[in-house]
Amino acid sequence: MIRPLLASVLLSAAFSAAAQNTPAANFTDMWWNPSESGWGISFAQHTGSNQVFAVWYTYDPREASTGGQFKPIWIVMPGGQWTSPSTITGAAFVANGVPYNLSGSNPQTTSVGTFTFTFTNAASGQFSYNIAAPGGLAPSDPAYNLPAMSGTKTIVRQSF
Repeated sequence: MIRPLLASVLLSAAFSAAAQNTPAANFTDMWWNPSESGWGISFAQHTGSNQVFAVWYTYDPREASTGGQFKPIWIVMPGGQWTSPSTITGAAFVANGVPYNLSGSNPQTTSVGTFTFTFTNAASGQFSYNIAAPGGLAPSDPAYNLPAMSGTKTIVRQSF
């Protein structure tokens, strides 16, 4: 009697957990905050596998170019876990390499923190980031000397 009851409880818990991992909508799109021009997020959700690839493109606080403008930096989240139908969290990485049309690529990625996306609905949500480069990195590492950054930003789908 205990075995069937235990199996039933475990099966029920497994189905509940699986339901929580199913995204509420397809959030694939470009996201940004219209009052903070200059940065954005590309969010690509792969249906069927529920995997996500997100890129936060912003300005690198380490590298001012000529004229005092900051150079771009892309911080990527190549995967994550849906913790609810509207929230996904995953590891964030800084990467470097050479342009796709040049040979001899020796890309390097460094884990620098986490991203969390919490969607209010299919058109708006929040992006939270917690970035801190690990200590002891070589100057050639793409995350070398990256300052700690954390915060939460309101995001909306970019309308075209």
